[in-house]
Amino acid sequence: MKWWNKLLGLVIIVMLLFLTACQKQLSQHYVWMGEGKIENNVELEKMFVKLKDAGITGVMYQTTLQKYPKVVSLAHKHGLELHAWQNIMRRYDNTLLNEHKDWYTVSRDGKSTAEDQPYVYYYKWLCPSKQEVRDYLTELVEDLASVPNIDGVHLDYIRHSDVILPTQLWEKYNLVMDKEHAEFDFCYCDNCVETYKLKTGEDASRLGDSAPDNEKWRQFRYDMVNETVEQLTKAVRAKGIKVTAAVFPTPDIARNLVRQDWSSWNLDAYYPMNYHSFYEESPDWIRTACAEGTMAIGNNKPLYSGIFVPSLQNIKDFKTAIRSSKKGGAKGVCLFTPYSFSDKHWEALAYEIDNW
Repeated sequence: MKWWNKLLGLVIIVMLLFLTACQKQLSQHYVWMGEGKIENNVELEKMFVKLKDAGITGVMYQTTLQKYPKVVSLAHKHGLELHAWQNIMRRYDNTLLNEHKDWYTVSRDGKSTAEDQPYVYYYKWLCPSKQEVRDYLTELVEDLASVPNIDGVHLDYIRHSDVILPTQLWEKYNLVMDKEHAEFDFCYCDNCVETYKLKTGEDASRLGDSAPDNEKWRQFRYDMVNETVEQLTKAVRAKGIKVTAAVFPTPDIARNLVRQDWSSWNLDAYYPMNYHSFYEESPDWIRTACAEGTMAIGNNKPLYSGIFVPSLQNIKDFKTAIRSSKKGGAKGVCLFTPYSFSDKHWEALAYEIDNW
């Protein structure tokens, strides 16, 4: 029976190798890049080659609609997926600002982000309660999904403005945000107030300092974003394209800080930005963030852990962030951005992906 034992041992080894290979195939890894950076085709090809060699699956790329066809072609040439990464609710298009100021969100103290922005000048936010806004955004994502051979549309800033900033940023803006202040609390435009009153009989404009404690009013803001996401998701899928989104870390943080209820969305994949340093946490915290996210969305859809490379210049921490993502149940990582990589980052990334 020695031959039988040897054969059984060989079968077990083959099965283990097969299962290991399947596990690696199930994991996928991405990067966010572009975002206004001017890159010629030679620079892009060099980057795409390095990404593919490191084990990266695809790129969330932000550029103009006109430039996507060439970028898609270059990415596919080197075996990479290419997803159109675009800001959704945060938009400072001059035409919109000139022609549709009434589309922009209004704070509890009556200031429109079209004219008076919280935190930074580019925080100009469209209101998700308005059907005209939803239709405008639907046309935007349909155009992206119609780019020949594109692999997906990746939604970003699909939320309200930050009612509370991550703790690391409080000092930067000389703020203490231990509660919801009126100037950062959105949206109180006429349409939001009227729509909410029709639904509940309650006048949100009269809530005043009690607004943060009103669960119905809070849920209404979630719902306005959720309904917008649903409309955009259907539009993208109608083109036969995947739809994904960059979201805030953990469902609770997302709801509390930016009125974003992403665990209720029906996406093809979720990319929580687990930027640990923003919350004054260590890279080990990413495991907890991923675990909370994967539990909330269930096992049917993948979660890819967003990692902020500029705060991970220590290579040991960089590896810990990737490993913590895996331990938390993520199906891979999405890195912001490869422009921040040193040679040691590239080497560590290739090793971690190969050993995922």
